[in-house]
Amino acid sequence: MSLVLTRSVSLRLGGFAALYFAQGVPIGLLSVAVPAWLAERGASVGDIAMFTGIVTSPWAGKLLVGPLMDRFGFPPMGFRRPWVILAQGGLVLSFLGLAACASLLGDAGDERFLTGLIAAGFVINVFAASQDVAVDGMAIDVLPVRERGRANAFMAFGQVAGYSLYGYLCAVVLTRHGLGAAALLCAATVAGIFAFATAVRERPGERMLPWTAGEATARPEVARRSLMAIARDLFPVLLLPMSLVLVAVEFINRVRDGIAIAVFPKFAVELGFTAEQYTAFNGWAGLAAAFIGAALGPLIDKVGAYRFLAGALIASAICHLVAGLAQPLWENTESLLAMAALATIASQIIFVAIIALFMNLCWPRVGATQFAIYMSLANLSRSIGGMAFAPVADDLSFAQDFLIMGALLLIAAGVLRFFDPAAHAERLELLQAQAAKT
Repeated sequence: MSLVLTRSVSLRLGGFAALYFAQGVPIGLLSVAVPAWLAERGASVGDIAMFTGIVTSPWAGKLLVGPLMDRFGFPPMGFRRPWVILAQGGLVLSFLGLAACASLLGDAGDERFLTGLIAAGFVINVFAASQDVAVDGMAIDVLPVRERGRANAFMAFGQVAGYSLYGYLCAVVLTRHGLGAAALLCAATVAGIFAFATAVRERPGERMLPWTAGEATARPEVARRSLMAIARDLFPVLLLPMSLVLVAVEFINRVRDGIAIAVFPKFAVELGFTAEQYTAFNGWAGLAAAFIGAALGPLIDKVGAYRFLAGALIASAICHLVAGLAQPLWENTESLLAMAALATIASQIIFVAIIALFMNLCWPRVGATQFAIYMSLANLSRSIGGMAFAPVADDLSFAQDFLIMGALLLIAAGVLRFFDPAAHAERLELLQAQAAKT
């Protein structure tokens, strides 16, 4: 029996969750395990911030990949699936490359080691980000609108499960067996999901592989167009007022993320936690948050992603502000961990809700490119946050770090008040009507 996404709700939800899980694996290694591992070995907050800022920057390059995926492809294998397979295969090879070169990087404390690790992590994330663009484009293409909130919850669950589990596993393997073994573990995992991507098809009758039988589905509404034609449709929709508002909200939120990636592991180590303990807590809290996010998926569709996003931004801001203002809590491990878990759950709800809102902003004519740009800007914001924070990180106290992050989240919640999805829907209808006349 063939696996066809458009024929099965469970396959769509499970398949996209699995593909997002594959994205979580490099995040777990590079944004969770390695920063904690470096912090345990004496790296400064500034060094960790610079590492995460550069290594995560390929995710900002998704805006360059999206137009290429809209313009070029191999429709007999599906409109997005060939790109998913190529990017997933590249992810496998890049992990294998890191495993092969790990012994050549030197000792973890050397400047040469950090430089080499940054270069390897950058390449891995080039393929991870490209896979993300392809998967998002495929999701927009095959998911009915009524499923998007639920599907985004499953996709977010997959990614969080991936980086939570592999953040912990990679930390353990890094500590006990070294970088090469951690890279091999990641390679084996993403190779399994690569096999799934080659077995599934978007629509009935399409080819599984280039040399197998099948043909392209006739779909005039997504016919390949020139890059100039895509750009002509893209810029008006990106510059719509509600598009700019939501981009601003996510920019502020992701700047906070760029700071948090560097601060949290160093803060944990200063409090006496080991890298394994930190990543274990991060993993369990992340998995719990992912389950909660997945369970809330249908409710997000019913109540509205806007309300969930606003509430989660405010809840997360309160957690950060309390942590910054109430330093005696730092001596109470249980209170601190409870607050960290609540902030993790809030971050997951922010992630699920804002992706759903961005999908709803997309115009189908340029949906893959538009969504890729939104996600690229979000990830660029995280890199900007990390790299802008790096020069001043070692001059600030942890209390100041938390207050800055809390203030950013409150500002994001304030900007969100200007967001009106109904007004955006009306403007999209006007754009569609104008396009139909040309």
